[in-house]
Amino acid sequence: MPKIISTKFGHLSDQELVQLIKEDQEYLGEVYKRCKSYSVQFMRKMTNGAINDYELDDVFHDSILVLYEKIVGGNFELTACLQTYLNSVCRFQLLNKLGKEKLNSDYDDYSDSDDDENPMSYKSTITDSLDEIEDVKESQFSAIEIALNKMKDAGGHCYELLSLFWYHKKSMDDLVEIFGHKNDRSAITQKYKCQERLRKLAYNELNNLK
Repeated sequence: MPKIISTKFGHLSDQELVQLIKEDQEYLGEVYKRCKSYSVQFMRKMTNGAINDYELDDVFHDSILVLYEKIVGGNFELTACLQTYLNSVCRFQLLNKLGKEKLNSDYDDYSDSDDDENPMSYKSTITDSLDEIEDVKESQFSAIEIALNKMKDAGGHCYELLSLFWYHKKSMDDLVEIFGHKNDRSAITQKYKCQERLRKLAYNELNNLK
């Protein structure tokens, strides 16, 4: 297993952390602390500077969301360490975003290894993505729609931000200009907070629909 960064919950194994995330999403913060640095480094190597660090942060945030949705979905089995899993999700999302022609061919030096000691490894067999998660059951779709409407009625920018990003395919640069954020990082942070707010609302609605 890769060296665990010294943190408050650094004594926990990846498997133990997955179990705790099922009970409390706050433990996702531990995954973020352990894995973000290497995942962003991995994506820099993979893209050879084709996209900036703010966008790489956004891809990593989405990969964390993929992990969370998989875990709470109930059928998730961690077949690699968390670092390798998140690298793999990031890789798959970037392949979809950029296409192979824009990727650095040298990044395969880190590839498809069964060596979980290497924090830059990935598995090409892991193709989990947000698109897959968004293919939801009717009850889940209804819960998300209700949550979005409640978010809209409550006011603020979250409903408009998520709608522009998801449905109108606006870029982070577009969102910076539309909402007057200081920079891409501010827009990414706001998007993440809005997604978390929507997620909590949707889960509450899903429980009400059962």
